[in-house]
Amino acid sequence: MATLKSATLKLWIYDGIIGNYDVNNPNYVISKEKLNSQETILFEIGELVKDYIKVEFDGDYGLANLTAWVSYEVTNTFTDLTQTKQTGVLLGTQGYGYFEDLINPQLIEPLQQSNTCIYWKKGEKVRVPLYAGQSMYDAEWFENGVSVKKTPYGENLTPITADTTLYSADNVSNITADTTHITNVEESSYSVSEYSPVGADKVVITTRDNKQVTVYVTYIEECKNDQFKVTFLNKFGVLQDVWMFGRRKERADVTRESYKVNTIHSSTAKGTFYPTWVDTDKTYNVNTKKSLTLNTGFVCEQYSEVMQQLILSERIWIHEDNKVFPVTAKDSGVEYKTELYEKLINYTISVEYAYSEINLVR
Repeated sequence: MATLKSATLKLWIYDGIIGNYDVNNPNYVISKEKLNSQETILFEIGELVKDYIKVEFDGDYGLANLTAWVSYEVTNTFTDLTQTKQTGVLLGTQGYGYFEDLINPQLIEPLQQSNTCIYWKKGEKVRVPLYAGQSMYDAEWFENGVSVKKTPYGENLTPITADTTLYSADNVSNITADTTHITNVEESSYSVSEYSPVGADKVVITTRDNKQVTVYVTYIEECKNDQFKVTFLNKFGVLQDVWMFGRRKERADVTRESYKVNTIHSSTAKGTFYPTWVDTDKTYNVNTKKSLTLNTGFVCEQYSEVMQQLILSERIWIHEDNKVFPVTAKDSGVEYKTELYEKLINYTISVEYAYSEINLVR
């Protein structure tokens, strides 16, 4: 019986219309020989795909770019020199799993965030990120126990596993990776933003097999501090919002360089002298970066995971003056808190604006 000898993987990663790529110019061509000690050939594609996923967010959730199409072609060569070929299309995101989730975790839960308790600014519509495919049936909002809105969802995505590609003689291809999906719909259909009516305090997400996930909303009307919304790319590869209700502190850190000059003058009229109003220490390359310290206010225990994902995120924005500005997390850790010992849980996070305060864009 012929066994697998080698495999060649071609990857095309692109935006726009599905299948609209140059077949003669793949982003990657990877060839591997099967090791004698192994029965399969493994291709790691997660980091390769991530390099080409262009995340863009300007405050409009509907126009946010979070994904990319991944078309692949696999050619398997066997010991009798016969070949098989397989092609397909995946939807790649910048999601990730934890070590405890084991290999290739599937991030396709209907609720695309880890917390089911939300603290939101009073008077604002609540936004919840959902996976609108496969097992999703509907999302129903309630206010004081009364249904105020129900959104049905169709089955439009079929999940597969992702980060690696596995080949053997008996099982020619079993493609796996962190968060990738076969799809025949628009790229943006992977994740949707479900908005509540103003004042809704609960949303019940129902799957096609009649399982339910309930998210509870607590509205905060803060009188002392201004409230700021932070949006970040979470572990599911979608945009998640967190309101900061506690004290906000700002800081500007200035950097500069300097050099010394000789200011001595010599003339026949005045002799040798130096003007005291001329600086001998010359300053140049002055710039500054602003940073913020934000507090969540009192939240539930589940925000430990939320804050961990926030500081792990490579893309974070803060909403200010009807605009969004990119920031980066300065914290290198988060201490998990519990109601048993801390009683009232508040998280503090430090971020800095991801640009120089003095405009260097020319």
